[in-house]
Amino acid sequence: MSGAFTEGWYRLFLRAFPPGHRVEYGAEIIGTLLGGTSRRAPSPRETAGLLTAGFAARARAATAAPWWADGLQLGLLMLALANLAYGIADHASPWWLAASALLVGALLRGWALVALPLALAVASSTGRAMLLGAQATSWLPQILGPANHNWVSMAPYGVLAIGALALAASRSGRPQRLRARPLWWLVIPAACFALTYMPGSREYGETWQLVRAGTESVLLLAGVLATAIARSPRWALAAAIYVLPGVASPLINPPSNAQDIGYWLTLIGLLLAMLATAWRPQPIPERRHPQ
Repeated sequence: MSGAFTEGWYRLFLRAFPPGHRVEYGAEIIGTLLGGTSRRAPSPRETAGLLTAGFAARARAATAAPWWADGLQLGLLMLALANLAYGIADHASPWWLAASALLVGALLRGWALVALPLALAVASSTGRAMLLGAQATSWLPQILGPANHNWVSMAPYGVLAIGALALAASRSGRPQRLRARPLWWLVIPAACFALTYMPGSREYGETWQLVRAGTESVLLLAGVLATAIARSPRWALAAAIYVLPGVASPLINPPSNAQDIGYWLTLIGLLLAMLATAWRPQPIPERRHPQ
């Protein structure tokens, strides 16, 4: 196997590190991994080391922003992504999907003042039947999205609107915007679109539910690891914003099967692990590059 392939392989996984870290230490890391040889196969151990060390470096780099604003932004982004995913699964109108996608984009790039009116519009439209009466459900179906009919299901949208208001108020008059998030978050609506329109797929079927639960568990577990590395409550705040509004539904209407109970207990358990880890003393010592 050529040395060029091995070097290209390591440079690909070096992208797990923040850009500034790659500029400062990238050449040193690659030189250490190649070890002066011109031809050898990439090592799975060293590849895994790049991924874990890069994740740790990104977790530490995230602490540069105020923890509460960063956690609030991340939690609202997760709620907006869930709203967009459900809109895709519900075959909502193109106008509704466009508004939901714009909200995701605004939160993804850290544009709090742009996200505010979009979040208020999404929450108002979703709750229009409760605010204005059942007749509002049929208003402009080609533009407005699904309408919820109970306050329990509206809890995530209420948190989305209130959170966007708080986020915009915190950024008003400040020249710096919030941290821009990586574009890989867009894999979530893309996967939902594929599952929804895949031949033979059933609306909210078993595959859809498994992918949803798996994605949520992986993201929350990543939050636990990031919290253990950086000892910051930002990920716990984001997880609470996403998980707690949804907990209202099983509390009011208890799940009828063990699978649903296990699902909610897993999410709550990961959230509690994040909360417990965030205030433990002494973060894990920083490593400049994988061994």
